[in-house]
Amino acid sequence: MLNTYVDLNIKPYKNVDLSNLLRIASKLGYVAVAIEGVDVVSNEFNRLKVLPRVTYKYMGKPITTYEGLRSHLIVYEIDQPTMIKALTSLRGRCHLIRIAKDALTGIRKKHINALRSCRIPIELSVKELISNNSINYTYLKNFLKLLPYVERGDIELVVSSYAGDEYELIHPIQLIALLKELGLSELVAIKALTGVPMKILRMVGSGV
Repeated sequence: MLNTYVDLNIKPYKNVDLSNLLRIASKLGYVAVAIEGVDVVSNEFNRLKVLPRVTYKYMGKPITTYEGLRSHLIVYEIDQPTMIKALTSLRGRCHLIRIAKDALTGIRKKHINALRSCRIPIELSVKELISNNSINYTYLKNFLKLLPYVERGDIELVVSSYAGDEYELIHPIQLIALLKELGLSELVAIKALTGVPMKILRMVGSGV
């Protein structure tokens, strides 16, 4: 059975040819993507499922209403480690929590425990780990802190590209190889690009 690879975070740069970006994503083997910052005029492109995404900055509590966003992937971004607290307020109010670079580089054990307790999948971006062909070692060090909890199933992980154009898309097999090299088992690495994001996709439309 072929794996159903999903990239839940594509945010095209201004003037990027979205059709070409989606064509390349499909060619790389993705079956679904979530797009932010542009109007998605169709939910399918060459058999690639295309989902609109909206990301809110987490300020301690969720917004009160998501009117008109029933078919959108709802994400909250944590940009400071101090905001990784009381995340239980987001239960049932979003599909995914994105851990931005600054939040991850300052993460501590108490923050990891908060992520475990909230039981909402978290998203990490390869683009923030590897940029301009170099590794952000501070980001990597804290990325590695999370992996034992991901391996045990205490935290559900989604790995996305955060691609701005077709050149920043990454082949899913390369992503799996990277996650294995960092210490995840093959099964859990594959799950971060297949099982967990597919479960999230099935939730979209049912309301949050």
